[in-house]
Amino acid sequence: MTRARFSIVVVLCVAGVLLPPGVLGQTANAHLARGLRAPAAEAAAGDRLKMLVVLSRHGVRSPTWPEEELNRYSVKPWPQWPVAPGYLTQHGFDLLERFGSYDRAALAQAGLFVAKGCGDAAATTIWADTDQRTIESGRALAKGLFPECAPEVHSLAEGEKDPLFHPDAVSAKAEKADTAFSALAKRAARRPEDAELLTEMQRVLSGCDPHVECKPVHAPEERLLDAPFGVHRGQGDHMANLQGPLPQASSFAEDFLLEYADGMPLKSVGWGRLNEAQVRRFLDLHTANFDLTHRTPSLAKANGSNMLWHIVKTLQQGAEGKPVEGAIGRPDDKLVVLVGHDTNLASVAALLGLHWELDGRRDDTPPGAEMAFELWQTHEGRYVVRLSVTMQTLEQMRKAQDLSLEAPPAHVIVRMSNCSDGKNECGWEEFRSIVEAAINPHQVVKSRLIASGK
Repeated sequence: MTRARFSIVVVLCVAGVLLPPGVLGQTANAHLARGLRAPAAEAAAGDRLKMLVVLSRHGVRSPTWPEEELNRYSVKPWPQWPVAPGYLTQHGFDLLERFGSYDRAALAQAGLFVAKGCGDAAATTIWADTDQRTIESGRALAKGLFPECAPEVHSLAEGEKDPLFHPDAVSAKAEKADTAFSALAKRAARRPEDAELLTEMQRVLSGCDPHVECKPVHAPEERLLDAPFGVHRGQGDHMANLQGPLPQASSFAEDFLLEYADGMPLKSVGWGRLNEAQVRRFLDLHTANFDLTHRTPSLAKANGSNMLWHIVKTLQQGAEGKPVEGAIGRPDDKLVVLVGHDTNLASVAALLGLHWELDGRRDDTPPGAEMAFELWQTHEGRYVVRLSVTMQTLEQMRKAQDLSLEAPPAHVIVRMSNCSDGKNECGWEEFRSIVEAAINPHQVVKSRLIASGK
């Protein structure tokens, strides 16, 4: 029997979002095209969507580095932002509000929510990390979902470290830390494939076009290409730290993306040296750095175990309909949104062996990207889990385009390669077994505040 395809998108590292029926991401497979607009006969066959847990990244923000630190690497000053470093911008808030409104429409078409009113607000929990950008992203999403009665965004005290989003990775046993350190050092040691892009970025930082050799009027205080390479023992939620041209270029590539996505004039995006194609090209450096620092298996286990454990407990609570220790929200919740960071998405994806290509980019997690865990109950009473990734395209972000079921964000259903079903879903018990084998239980921190969710 065919199950109606559904997925939600939440934007922050979040805002909720759904797969519009029949309109998928650029590389989604043709057999997924039924989407939410599946014929009523299919939807009425007995299968139903029980709930969703959405892990999403915050919206568009300003660079996290102070302006004076950024300016050390460029011959011209970086653009000034109207908000403090690392804060959500008004443009970013507006994008997430649009996402929330779109999600509401898609959830209603999927039969999980009603189209209007406040009734489903009581069945929605939004838990955000304690940064301004994640809390405000959660509020934007809530406002879009329920304009007249936005649910409260829950978090620990602003600025307090939340282990759900920032696990204490260095608390791992010494031998595991040694393994992670060695694995990262080995993978990062030689990367000649990055040389061309790094050279192009150095040219832009020096005031030149990326593909034209030129002599800058004066050299920047620090040259990207001269950054010393090294892998060092980390602290806090970083078991190991990578230093050198690649991680610095990754940060700059993200900053160029933020300039473009926030709608800055093109003369301010990379000092007028970058168009959308070059912004996309530089994002390959960001993806490469994240592959090393967040998808190296031992690092992913340290950084993603706590988050994935809580997601599974939340799904379990939805399936059983009664309180489960470690679950986020309430047993009758239909939607739980976790607003975090791109680091959270990358680590969880690595633990589950997930990969995707959307908007022409592989494994990217731009502002507002979300990963949805859908809990379905079949007509036989069996529970299955389906995973999806959804994000706004660069054009949708830059132009602040309205989203609708007819003009949706990019979306794809992703497969877990180690699930035996061989479909776009995984049986509940097998999914739990896969997660249990993937995580490190010593990294799990059961928080009473997180577990209560309300």
